[in-house]
Amino acid sequence: MQKDNKMLLHKAYEKLKNELSYPENQHIEQSALQLLEELHQEILNWNNNNESVSKFEKYWTASEANDVSKEGNAKSTRFEFNNLFLKDHDVQNKIQSLLLLRLQEPLDYRLISKIADVKLIDQLNRISFENGRPLLYVHRLEIMIFPQLFTTIADRNKLDKTAKLLGINSDKVAFERVQYQVREKVNDFIYSEGLSRESEFVKSAIAWWLLEAAKELKL
Repeated sequence: MQKDNKMLLHKAYEKLKNELSYPENQHIEQSALQLLEELHQEILNWNNNNESVSKFEKYWTASEANDVSKEGNAKSTRFEFNNLFLKDHDVQNKIQSLLLLRLQEPLDYRLISKIADVKLIDQLNRISFENGRPLLYVHRLEIMIFPQLFTTIADRNKLDKTAKLLGINSDKVAFERVQYQVREKVNDFIYSEGLSRESEFVKSAIAWWLLEAAKELKL
């Protein structure tokens, strides 16, 4: 691992742990983990032949989903996401495909191409939205299904800037592929620093703090 990357990731990890230590934030890690575990268990128990993917809609915009990845200004597009995007038949088929991948495939690098090939994000181009495309919510949906492979960064602009910091070229690269490349860098750091006992949430959230870490380190 490059020295600058290691320094950056270490500072980002420190900032994350410090943020989670504040009394008002101490619930975040467990809240996120509990929501993701409930979602995972529901996927495991899901009968895709008889049950609609609509049963999972309660997770995508649950208040606890903001502990996984904050909606921020995207809140203005929540109606479009819930009432237009998720109700679209083709979108539901795409979500079903993603859930089946989570259910049936090993969680490793080979899965990234399969996730990207579903092209859920591209469905946003088919639908007319009055208040803007709910892109962040669609990104977060994928992050919630595959937290072991991605980071908690749902904003594409922030993801691109984070990737650039780590020496990753994200220009015209699918969201899922950039996510995984960033997460790989984080995983290398976790392994080298002996942090494998940290929760899946912490592992996925380290990257979120890289831009702040770079400012502090003046990199």
